[in-house]
Amino acid sequence: MAMDFKLIAAVLRHCGKIQALKRGESIQAHIIKQGISQNVFLANNVISMYVDFRYLGDAHKVFDEMTERNIVTWTTLVSGYTCDGKPSKAIELYRSMLESQEEEEGPNEFMYSAVLKACGLVGDLQLGRLIHERIGKENLSSDVVLMNAVVDMYVKNGRLSEANNSFREISRPNSTSWNTLISGYCKAGLIEEAVSLFHRLPQPNVVSWNCLISGFVDKGSPRALEFLVRMQREGLPLDGFALPCGLKACSFGGLLTMGKQLHCCVLKSGLESSPFARSALTDLYANCGSLIDAADVFHQGKHALLCNSVAVWNSMLSGLLINEENEAALALLLQMYQSDLCFDSYTLSGALKICINLVNLRLGRQVHGLVVTSGYELDCIVGSFLVDLHANFGDLQDAHKLFHRLPNKDIIAFSGMIRGCVKAGFNSVAFDLFRELIKLGLDADQFIVSSILKVCSSLATLGWGKQIHGLCVKKGYESEHVTATGLVDMYVKCGEIDNGVVLFDGMLERDVVSWTGIIVGFGQNGRVKEAIQYFQKMISSGVVPNEVTFLGLLSACRHSGLLEEARLFLELMKYEYGLKPYQEHYYCVVDLLGQAGRFQEAEELINQMSLEPDKTIWMSLLTSCGTHKNARLVTVIAENLLTAFPEDPSVYTCLSNVYATLGMWDQLSEVREAAKKLGAKVSGMSWIEIA
Repeated sequence: MAMDFKLIAAVLRHCGKIQALKRGESIQAHIIKQGISQNVFLANNVISMYVDFRYLGDAHKVFDEMTERNIVTWTTLVSGYTCDGKPSKAIELYRSMLESQEEEEGPNEFMYSAVLKACGLVGDLQLGRLIHERIGKENLSSDVVLMNAVVDMYVKNGRLSEANNSFREISRPNSTSWNTLISGYCKAGLIEEAVSLFHRLPQPNVVSWNCLISGFVDKGSPRALEFLVRMQREGLPLDGFALPCGLKACSFGGLLTMGKQLHCCVLKSGLESSPFARSALTDLYANCGSLIDAADVFHQGKHALLCNSVAVWNSMLSGLLINEENEAALALLLQMYQSDLCFDSYTLSGALKICINLVNLRLGRQVHGLVVTSGYELDCIVGSFLVDLHANFGDLQDAHKLFHRLPNKDIIAFSGMIRGCVKAGFNSVAFDLFRELIKLGLDADQFIVSSILKVCSSLATLGWGKQIHGLCVKKGYESEHVTATGLVDMYVKCGEIDNGVVLFDGMLERDVVSWTGIIVGFGQNGRVKEAIQYFQKMISSGVVPNEVTFLGLLSACRHSGLLEEARLFLELMKYEYGLKPYQEHYYCVVDLLGQAGRFQEAEELINQMSLEPDKTIWMSLLTSCGTHKNARLVTVIAENLLTAFPEDPSVYTCLSNVYATLGMWDQLSEVREAAKKLGAKVSGMSWIEIA
């Protein structure tokens, strides 16, 4: 009985369509048994069936066993590899076909479409251009579907000019042609050009509107909502793509009321079980500070199969982190882990953020282990957060190793390393990292710039500081509060107080940190009257001073010998603002009293202290005793210092100098003998910047 090859082929295609693997394998076995496995028509359909199953290995095995192949054979397998996310393999197979010259008729429009798609995915612009040339030579430019593939290839390779030229070659472009080009402009951030194309489109469809709305969302533009409303007025349905985009626009715009209206649209459209819609809703409520509503959306679909996706969990986790609910985020993460959900890069990044926020190194190491076992250690996002984690905890050695292993370093990785180096005092390393960041063309944000300004302040490197100031002006960061404060601090500490004052006076917003910075700066540069004037301005503006503000004032008074003003500020600090003075505050006033020879008042102040006086206070008073020949108090101070700091070489050195000044030779001999037993003092070091 004659075999009906068409019927067998139809059954094979049906098996692939309904994913009936066992039945399909059974039919293939029957074909082999009947000795017809070398029939090209049947073999092509077996390959097609395995491609549908995504069993590319089995499909390729059938391909290799074929004694005769045609263009359909090659095209089916090339298309299979492309659709399975293996474009390099598809291109390799296409080149093999050209080299083998098995097929006399050569590639057709279907083969070209499949290979062009692969070129777009893998970024093989050279091969894509060659195929475009062949299409022209073979007079295939009238095939709209094929030319759409050409346009798409250029778009994916970021060649919009060539995509535009290819688009013009299409005599009658269809909606796919227009939408491909519009999508390309949107993805390139050229949204106005995309809008212009959209308005030229004879009849925009749902995809056209969605491309444009998505483009506005990616740009963070509220116009996404404008086009969403227009789309609805045109009578087009808001689908499972448009509504989540609209919700995202409401989310980053803080438009809770409109977001709730779109939530109603989601319910009316029956999309409440969609993971994309539920994830966008969770993001909306969380970003707008309505965690209760976010939790309601999350829990309503938690037990539904479709809604229990990792994306929805990630949105809830992100929402808790945004709202600084770190303990709740940790509990949710544990719940995710216990639910056997497969963590992705967003989950692991969130987990690392929790560890950083909770300052939990032990948990951080556990999450690091999970990252390694999940294969995400060198992932751009996760790897960057790992660097940030270790740098935050002062583990710069591990942070440095991870940083240099990352194949693609982003701004988070650089930010973590720079902040870690600044915190640990590795200022030169931090500046080298900043230079590398700039060379790579990455955009340094105001927080990185602020960290680098701290480096310039610490090293008093005015040249570097001015270069960073130039960068701030260029980037528009000069008006940002955190950057402006850093610039003022840099100029002040580099001795350019006047530049610091100009910047400070130009600030639109001044908080206690800004005011304190300029007050301290005046004090450090010997301009105590201006420090006091700016303190009075600060009080008049309604900003409440803190402990650091008063320390700046007291230090300024100490450097200028203003005893009465210093005592006034200490009293003001304690009784007017209810602030508890530190050792440093008392030191300034004690030092001034000692310089003035008012030792009884100095002793009284020390006795009033709620803290035990430290070495700095005693040493300051000791030096003043030497100046004013107060031998009685020297004995008291010496007893306190030697009891509290018996192994400090600087104590013995200072005592020796004072004893020598006062002619207390017996005590001098005793101290020098004790110093010899203790050992030599380590020499200090200093540095200068060579311009």
